[in-house]
This record gives sequence, structure tokens and C-alpha cells, in this order.
Amino acid sequence: MFRYTTTACRKCNLQEDTFHGITIDAQGLCQFCAKQAPPPQRDWPRLKTLFEDTLAGVRGRLPRLPHEGLVMLSGGKDSAYMAHLLKDVYGMNLLGFIIDINYEYPETFDNAATIARRLEIPYVVYRQDPALMRRYYRYLFCEPGIHQQDCGQVCTFCGRFLIRTATEFARAMGIPLVFSGHNPDQILLMGQAVELEPAQREFMEFTMAVVAEDTATARAGWQAAHGPCPERLFPESLAPAGVQLVFPYQHFPYLPETMMQVVRERLDWTPIKRFSKTYIASGCRLVKLWSYLARCGNTNSYVDFEFSNQVRNGTLALETVRAFYDQADTGCEELAEIARDLGMVDEMRRMLRDRVGEDDELYRLLAS
Repeated sequence: MFRYTTTACRKCNLQEDTFHGITIDAQGLCQFCAKQAPPPQRDWPRLKTLFEDTLAGVRGRLPRLPHEGLVMLSGGKDSAYMAHLLKDVYGMNLLGFIIDINYEYPETFDNAATIARRLEIPYVVYRQDPALMRRYYRYLFCEPGIHQQDCGQVCTFCGRFLIRTATEFARAMGIPLVFSGHNPDQILLMGQAVELEPAQREFMEFTMAVVAEDTATARAGWQAAHGPCPERLFPESLAPAGVQLVFPYQHFPYLPETMMQVVRERLDWTPIKRFSKTYIASGCRLVKLWSYLARCGNTNSYVDFEFSNQVRNGTLALETVRAFYDQADTGCEELAEIARDLGMVDEMRRMLRDRVGEDDELYRLLAS
């Protein structure tokens, strides 16, 4: 979201980044674009069949269930289109699940509720304990043992926490399937992708080994600081026994701009433009804070990598991505408010002083 350099790939807009080893050559290309490697080929017919077999395995086998699947709704385009696909195309009997972590924007709940109503899906808003969430996110931002230069640990752990929350709720309700709208890049990092190229599988396995190690470290640190750690905060597995987690976007081509057009027309969906006037994706309030810290560390965030990858794969236009960054909301007042709410002003000031110095705008706001 935040740009820290004008040295970026002319083809995919990825910034030069020594931390991640991203360099821009004399032709203005990053190493990914310079190689001009074609995107991995996917066996879409087979993947679609696997998806439909999963649905068929539930439908008819469990006729007494009030719901065949729980669909996670965030208010964004991905979960909106996923809900449309499941309900309109496949006729699934669904329960919508909206998680309130205490750091969401109001539009998240408005959009998610509108989607559910338009699809005639009953839904619940599951509010996490605010005091626990403050401790949890302060821990994710400030715990030295899990901290990363790009602050990616916040979304890595939070994403797993949200999914485990949904799957535990589904188990308690007797719902056999949970559907998550993570995009293909996120699914790969979740270790849930199927039919990968050898290089991708190797990367996924390496990533999951790192996540497992970091999860053990995070759990131990939490227990030392706060006592017993609820399983869902740092889960070893994303789903408990008896619940199957399904990522539809590993079974169908991911076409974000087409998806947006469909959900606008079918669901009266409205983009959440809290991040940029040019909408590509949205998130919670915490996204702005960790992406700002990544910028202060002169690193691309995982979101930057996702956008550049989608440009290389031809699913997003380069002009759209550039417009997203050009029109991004870069105000720091909200970031200071979040840091104060989480009780980590001193930690943020130290981090900012070490990375960019005391002239930083957010540093000055936190010092006032």
C-alpha cells in the first residue's frame, strides 16, 4: 500500500527490496519479469471436478443438517463472489460467518450483511473478546521472537486464527464444510494449494515448515507472557477433525476484475475504499499499520508481491495497480489511534526510530 522507493519494475510494479532480494536490472525489470517465465499451468477441469466432488460428498449424505457449508464473509470482492458461486451456481445451503476482531471498518459488516441478504443466506456476526484481541494484536506486532522486517507475521498469524475460529464454530454447529475466499497466492502460503508445479510445491513445503516453527515460537511466547494459549490463536492445524476447509479459488481461475463486475451487478456490492480510491483489495484497520511499518523497513509487503504476481499472470492491469498506489490513503492519524488503542506507543516509537528516525510523521504523532 505504501511506496518507499521510485525504483520499481516497469512491468509488474514490484519495488526494489534488498530484504527480500528483489533487484531491478538495467532494463527496469525485476528478476521475475526478466526471466519471462510463463505462469504455472493448472488442470482446471480436474480441479473443478475435485471441488464438485467435495460438495457432492456432503449433499445428500447429511440431509438433516441445517447448513451444508459455512461461508466466511469479509465484505470484499473475493468472499462476495465466492458466496455467489456457492449459492447461485451450486445451490448450496449456507450460513454466512462474519468475524469481528474489533479492528474492522463499519463497511465490512455493511457489505457482508448486504451480500448475505441479497443471496438470502442467514448469517451470524461472531465478535471476538475485545480485551483478548488487544492483547493478541499487540503481541503480534511487538513480540521480538516472531517479528519480521515486513511485519508479515501479523497477517500470517491472524489469517490462520480467523480460519480456525470459523472451523471451530462450524464443528460446534455440525457444519461439515467451511469456505474461505483467500486468493491463490494466499492459499499457497497457507499450504493448502493442490496440483502444484514442483517448484511451487517445494516453496509451499518450505513455507509451511517455517510457519510451523514460528507457530511453536509464538505459542511458547504467548504462554510465557499470558498463560495458557487458546488453540485458535496459534493453531497447528487450520481445521479440527470433522470439518473440511475448502478454498474455491484453487479450483477456478482467479479473475478479480471480472469478479468485481459480477458482484456489483448481482449483489449491489460496493468497494471498500478505505485504502485507495482505486479499489483492488481491502482489509481491516491493522493492515494500514503493518504495511506502513513495512514501508519504513524498505520492504515489499506480501500484498505488494500479490499485486505484482497478478500483473504478471495477466489478472490485473498494471495501470490499475499503479493507480491503487497513487491514490492510496497515507494519513497517519488513524495509525496513531490504533497504536494507542493497542497500548504499544513506546514499542512503535522505538521501531520507527530504528527504521526511519524521529522525523517520521507517525513517530511525531505518537510523541505528542
